[in-house]
Amino acid sequence: MALRKSMLVARADLRMAMKVKMVKYGLIIMSAMAPIMLIGLVLLLALSAPAVAAPVIAMLDPMISPVIGIMVIVPASMISANALVGEKEQNTLEPLLCTPLTDRELLIGKVLSSFIPTITLLLGSVIVTEIATNIILTSVGAEVILFPGVSSLFLLLVAGPILIAAVVSVMVLISGKVKRVYEAYQSSGVVVMVFLIPLILPMLSMNSGGTADISLVWLSNIFTLLFASVLAIVTWTLAIRRFNRDRIVSM
Repeated sequence: MALRKSMLVARADLRMAMKVKMVKYGLIIMSAMAPIMLIGLVLLLALSAPAVAAPVIAMLDPMISPVIGIMVIVPASMISANALVGEKEQNTLEPLLCTPLTDRELLIGKVLSSFIPTITLLLGSVIVTEIATNIILTSVGAEVILFPGVSSLFLLLVAGPILIAAVVSVMVLISGKVKRVYEAYQSSGVVVMVFLIPLILPMLSMNSGGTADISLVWLSNIFTLLFASVLAIVTWTLAIRRFNRDRIVSM
């Protein structure tokens, strides 16, 4: 019953967020950009050098796949940034806070409104990229590989959801503190930077041939997972403790 109530809040919150042009078009553009970029790279390599396309893609994979994570987290932060301050601007926050929902049901609903579509986009981006890569490589007679590869799939599908949950809870907290939606949007850029960890560290381990040290790639991915887990625990604890409808109404 509690989850059903939270889902009602999530659906209403997502509908409200989609009325904001920046959120709606940002969601469409950012979710499509990563697969288009990665598939375009595969297509370029397959057409220009089919014999070496697979090895080059595998070599670039640790540095390129985190782009999917970054592109997906941006829409999540935009939707969640709109969670409370957007309600304030549209004069719908007070009626919502006066409903018989508990604070926790309301908080979970706000988080789910960003988490569910973002996870859907993440899975969709990974599946589309994998399928399109294999179709392109097969069509030119090149070796078929996983792209994103195993280490990148670990990063995106294991660390990614945890980091998204942390980012969303952070943005919901920020949204409750600021007075304008754009202030929340500006703050969202900081939390997205976490995905730069697995993007930059593999570059530092590149040898003269441009190949990253796979052990350091896995180390950076595991570090990102641990960092995301700690961040999620801390932010969720703060969100549960500080999300208080009486204080928000008084503000």
